Amino acid sequence: MAEKTGNTVKLVYDFNTSGVCEVCIKGNWYRTTAREFRSFDGNRRITQPGTQIGTQDTYDYNGPVYVVQTNIQVERTYSETIVTNPNISVTQKSLQNSNRI
Repeated sequence: MAEKTGNTVKLVYDFNTSGVCEVCIKGNWYRTTAREFRSFDGNRRITQPGTQIGTQDTYDYNGPVYVVQTNIQVERTYSETIVTNPNISVTQKSLQNSNRI
C-alpha cells in the first residue's frame, strides 16, 4: 500500500472563508478563492452577510500572508501578486499574445 505524499498539511485559514474574498489589483477588486486570498500580497477585503436582512459587512483584511499551499508566513511587500515558493524553479515561460480574435 502506498503512502500519501505531497500536500499533507492542513492549511491555516485565519479568516471567515464563507465570506466573499476579494483582492485589489491596480485599483480594481476581484473575487478569488480562499486559497489564493491567503497567499495574495496586496490589499484584501472580505464581504459577508450583515446582521440585518439584506445588508452586507465589508472589511479590509490585514492578516498574515502565506506561501501558496503551505503554512509558511512571509512579510508583506504589497507586490499585488500571489506569493509562491522561491525554492521551486519555474519552468513555464510566458508567451507573447497571439493574433487570434
